[in-house]
Amino acid sequence: MTMSALYPHKADTLTAQNIVDSYRSAYYSANHRAGDCRHLHGRWFLVNGVERDRGWLLLEVERLRQETLTKVVDDDANSAKNRVFRLIRRLKRL
Repeated sequence: MTMSALYPHKADTLTAQNIVDSYRSAYYSANHRAGDCRHLHGRWFLVNGVERDRGWLLLEVERLRQETLTKVVDDDANSAKNRVFRLIRRLKRL
């Protein structure tokens, strides 16, 4: 039995609806307003009126999440939360 038979591919867990929901949530967190995202067909999505590939959309979700984290850290520079976020960012670099 091969490894691929035991574990599903990541693409199986990232359904189109999961990606759309992730984008809307990340966009709202970063911009405090709703972003428009709909699944068209296959690997294609309509994002704020522009047709985008699935790969681009996944990268955009990650970028929006990082942008939100950066805003939180910058807005709350001396709090305990900031120290935790800085520690997380340092650990991610290891």
